[in-house]
Amino acid sequence: MLESAAPTDVVWSGMWMEIVVTLIPVIVGIGMMLLRKYANKLMKRIDANDAEKEAVQCLLEGMASAQEEIVRDAKKKAADGKLTKAEVEAAKKHAIAHALTVAKGPALDVLKTMGSARMGSLIKQLLAKLTKKDK
Repeated sequence: MLESAAPTDVVWSGMWMEIVVTLIPVIVGIGMMLLRKYANKLMKRIDANDAEKEAVQCLLEGMASAQEEIVRDAKKKAADGKLTKAEVEAAKKHAIAHALTVAKGPALDVLKTMGSARMGSLIKQLLAKLTKKDK
């Protein structure tokens, strides 16, 4: 014979359904909040990458300016065509100063955060890559 469900089973079953129906919007809301948080974090990282790229472009522009202002004439004057340490340092300082002058907004913040020593190191790396491409 068919057994009928006890009245308490029906009550519990109905209560569980109400709990599940009530929790679904809460769970969806938490999921959306986490998704929004992740999207914001991703957007900040993309913005940071754009600022870093712009900062490097400013350094490259500074290096080009130093080439025009200092390096070309110094190489012509040198018997062996090489720069002295003082001329290299002057060119590096010129490139950094120029980059800090032309950089705006987040790119300027990135350069200021780097400091002169890190910018000088980055200039060396960029020069190595540029001279490697030329060969």
